[in-house]
Amino acid sequence: MNELKILLSEDQLLSIKHQLSTLILTEIENTRKQVNLNFRYMNKKQTCSYLQISNKTLDYWIKQGFPFIKINGSTRFDKIAIDKWLNQLEKSS
Repeated sequence: MNELKILLSEDQLLSIKHQLSTLILTEIENTRKQVNLNFRYMNKKQTCSYLQISNKTLDYWIKQGFPFIKINGSTRFDKIAIDKWLNQLEKSS
């Protein structure tokens, strides 16, 4: 088996380490977000992430009839109800 050696400067090695570290951390964060979005019932932060909207926009939508569930003071949002609500808006426009 042949061996290939690549000579890199310290700056190049540090740059590669930094790029790999950034890439790995980004992928870990993306995976965490995806895992959190696999639940049917979401909290407000997860719902904003699912819809890619701000908290302020979600508050406005709630005033406009956006579906939510209140359980013992805790607010949850059902993905199925959200998708149905959005589909109804799409059909009515």
